[in-house]
Amino acid sequence: MAASRLGAVAIIAAALLASVALAQRGQIATNQAVLSSMYGDVQVRHGVGGYHPAKLNEVLSPNDAVKTGASSRAELSVGEGGYVRMDENSQILITALDASGTTSFQTIVGGIWVTIERALGGSSKFEVRMPSAVASVKGTVFRCTVDDDGNSETYVYEGGVEVEAGEDHYRVAQNERCRVPRDLRAVVDKFNLSGDDEATWVMYNRHRDIVRHLGDPSIIVALREHQMPQEGVFLASKAVGRQLALHGLHSTSIADADASDFSFNADGTVNWRRPPHTDYCVIGDVTLQQVKQLDGRHDLFSARVRGEVKLVRDGESSPLTSIETVVPGVGLDEQEAVNAALASLGLRAGKGLAPRVIHALLEEHSGLVRIEISNATRAQVAELRRFIAEMDGVLRAALLHRPGRDPALAVVTERGRDEIARGLKQKAGDALELLSLGDRVLMVKFKGSGAQTHLRPPRPEAATAAPAQPQVKPQERPGRQPQHPFRRWPRTRSDNR
Repeated sequence: MAASRLGAVAIIAAALLASVALAQRGQIATNQAVLSSMYGDVQVRHGVGGYHPAKLNEVLSPNDAVKTGASSRAELSVGEGGYVRMDENSQILITALDASGTTSFQTIVGGIWVTIERALGGSSKFEVRMPSAVASVKGTVFRCTVDDDGNSETYVYEGGVEVEAGEDHYRVAQNERCRVPRDLRAVVDKFNLSGDDEATWVMYNRHRDIVRHLGDPSIIVALREHQMPQEGVFLASKAVGRQLALHGLHSTSIADADASDFSFNADGTVNWRRPPHTDYCVIGDVTLQQVKQLDGRHDLFSARVRGEVKLVRDGESSPLTSIETVVPGVGLDEQEAVNAALASLGLRAGKGLAPRVIHALLEEHSGLVRIEISNATRAQVAELRRFIAEMDGVLRAALLHRPGRDPALAVVTERGRDEIARGLKQKAGDALELLSLGDRVLMVKFKGSGAQTHLRPPRPEAATAAPAQPQVKPQERPGRQPQHPFRRWPRTRSDNR
């Protein structure tokens, strides 16, 4: 979603977290912010100096500013569990970072996304000030937009947000938005979740919530091109790498990476003389299947390209997908038509390939359990997610968005799959059917059509009880070959991601 221009101030206040049993649930208050992720044209200004290209993990202080260019992203980490992400064409000024609990950002232009993973305690709050409204929270996920006229919108994805508009106060629940036209009364209503999920800016943030827990691995895209008019300039790698980065992955192309003297092996893998510092490699063959001039038109061409894509770590590969796209009637010559087709291939890679890459990363991460969900309404998925997130030892339950497939949860946890299954079985009884799909994969199926299964967080005393073991049957997914575990490459990056 393109960023809308803000004519206003956004102030974000954060404070000490409540004292809770788990040590992981620490403080969000801090006296510095860190540029924890970035892509594209991101620039930083320290104090009254000029802007310079930003660096990953650059520390930001009061009176520092950050701005993003077109097709760019930036993520600022504040304390433990607080994140402010900037959309493209955005600019913010940090006005205060107080270790006692107050952090403020002035949003000069653009859009922001706020994630607070742990609830704030006491009188602490986290707020965003806009021209026509103030949104404040204790712990949630939401985003705000303001147009040129000062009209504001607040979209809530987790938890709840209190919106103050003039003298009026509104409680905005999950999956609701509050629209506040300037100088008019606010309107709270449901928003189109399906359409919203497809927005690139929303998908980027959903993916970032998962990828950060995977250690934010780096990915290089190295696609061989066949029968291209400009073969060897890696246009396909650039298009796919750019879209993966815009969908939340730390991705770059072979043409932009710090690598030299490489060649492709017969199987499509890359033979590096001086390998880049990366964790994964997306490889494959992209072929120009057809380019032709349209009948009767001398200024329009159509092109069709196709790619077979794999994910590789240390020589071991996992098939991802096949991508094909046709772009009819574009370009004054063959090269323009092929470029348009490759750009379209990149767009498809962003929406379809990014979730598949994340899915493959989840397969090998020992600190994650994937919950596949079927026969469930959105409300049931949200309720299941809240219940699992409040289990003892669960640090986060993030929604894994996969277009055209059933929803899934990526659960960052100190518990095992069977412990989560026991908790679900204990609270939901026969309303859920549980099936094991692997060591860290659990299928949860809601029985009946539209059944309203209500889950409640386990009581404190239930933690000491010995719940019955659910009947979870080991079974391989139909038609799927077991994955070979990837071997870890030694991390040699100088940055400390």
